[in-house]
Amino acid sequence: MKFKIRALNIKTRQEGLKEFEKIGATAAGSRIMVDKIFPISLKIKGINPLAANILKQEMLARGGDVVTSRDSLMETGGKTDVIVQGTIKSIKSLIGKIKQQPFGLKALSGDLESYIEKLDKNRKRKELIIGKKEFNLDEDVLMMGILNVTPDSFYDGGYYFEKDKACRRAETIVKEGAHIIDVGGMSTRPGSLPVSLEEEVKRIIPVIEYISKNYDILVSADTYRSEAARRAIDAGAHIINDISGFSMDSNMVKVIAEGDVSVVVMHIKGTPENMQKNPEYEDVVDEIYDYLEDRTNMAINSGIKPEKIIIDPGIGFGKTLEHNLEILNKINEFKMLGYPVMVGASRKSFIGNILDLPAGERLEGSLAAAVCSVINGINILRVHDVAETIRTVKIAKRITNGF
Repeated sequence: MKFKIRALNIKTRQEGLKEFEKIGATAAGSRIMVDKIFPISLKIKGINPLAANILKQEMLARGGDVVTSRDSLMETGGKTDVIVQGTIKSIKSLIGKIKQQPFGLKALSGDLESYIEKLDKNRKRKELIIGKKEFNLDEDVLMMGILNVTPDSFYDGGYYFEKDKACRRAETIVKEGAHIIDVGGMSTRPGSLPVSLEEEVKRIIPVIEYISKNYDILVSADTYRSEAARRAIDAGAHIINDISGFSMDSNMVKVIAEGDVSVVVMHIKGTPENMQKNPEYEDVVDEIYDYLEDRTNMAINSGIKPEKIIIDPGIGFGKTLEHNLEILNKINEFKMLGYPVMVGASRKSFIGNILDLPAGERLEGSLAAAVCSVINGINILRVHDVAETIRTVKIAKRITNGF
């Protein structure tokens, strides 16, 4: 696609004003626009200002509107961002009208048509298949239980470092009702340094083999190294959870494609060692959305099947407290990419910063983040506290489903 398009999930007047401000709309114009209610809002980046004015007139004629910047009304060159607001019907009508229009609108019509088709396809997707297990995305929230076979993870480092303790923890995670066990052999907490490949493999492979042989549960390997991923797949892993989104090992996509396993593509800014050193974004949701779109497209072009992809915006991986809160508030927007969304907020430092509590006392905050994520439609929760989260989510789902 030539243009970057994404659907916004504007739930409140305040959120609308914030989104309009980002594209340079005037305060007076924003106050008028925010009081209009439209079923769909599409943010389109990098269009010709003359095209923006044509879009506005065409959408007004169809009962919709277009939010533009004040500068775009005066300029004929450069690029600007807009927010197209209307119904699916009015936007489809717009697509037909601008197919023969100048200033890049012909190309935009094709991109809008493809995007609307993708939205429709996403809404109809009900199934998630991992390994031989099938889940209903409308009904199921999958629980990924964390099993860190490390001496230094931020919450449970050292608890399950020995194999026998890790195996007992796996049994507990299974009994508590998790769908997936995520086995990690290298801490990626802020400031952490990598261990050798040999050490990582020595930690995780015996545990993955044990789980695969003894329990009917999906196994995920938390690694960004392709060789560790290859050995984990051979040992029985069904998922590779790559915190780097393929950015730390270019051979990872090939290993996953050849192994025909599922993959979690996560966003990270920087590396675990430096990611929390003053992370900055112009628009955190925009940038993560674009990153995940680019990485998933690359994965598909490299042979990974679309139905094998899960995305994760990477709570705590190169984000401030405010970034994490905005991501969780807007988590529903990542679903527009067309993949199941995973959230890993369990016991992380942003919860500790809000509550002024250490990791061991962040259960309630973790459960609150889980409930907000579920209400906003996410599909997988990566958690330390499996039983407690399952009980909490069960109530949240019953309330949101209305029975």
